[in-house]
Amino acid sequence: MNLRTIFKAQSIVLFINAIGGLFLTSAFLGAAGWEITPDLITLGQFTGMTFLVFAIWAWRLPDVASDSIKSIGMLFAIGGLLFTIIIAYHIMIGAVAGATAYVNIILTALFAIAFYFYSRD
Repeated sequence: MNLRTIFKAQSIVLFINAIGGLFLTSAFLGAAGWEITPDLITLGQFTGMTFLVFAIWAWRLPDVASDSIKSIGMLFAIGGLLFTIIIAYHIMIGAVAGATAYVNIILTALFAIAFYFYSRD
């Protein structure tokens, strides 16, 4: 495996989350144990669009970053760590539960670790 492959794999996971947030919003957010409201649907769709933008960036960055790919990979490792921390916090306080939270924390942590190890000099 190489850093380029990690970016592409994360892009695919982000794209799946984008589809969930944009088009399957009630099911996607309901799986986290949240009560679905019109406001939450709006927030979920906005989040889905954010996932889509991140997915496009993750897909394209290996091609446009060339020699800077390790620096960008380390930024993705830091971002993944921060997302892992906030997901863990939300799980611990009971703000989220279920498959959405647990699958996302595992994948996010694994991507953060992979980005870190493959971005080191």
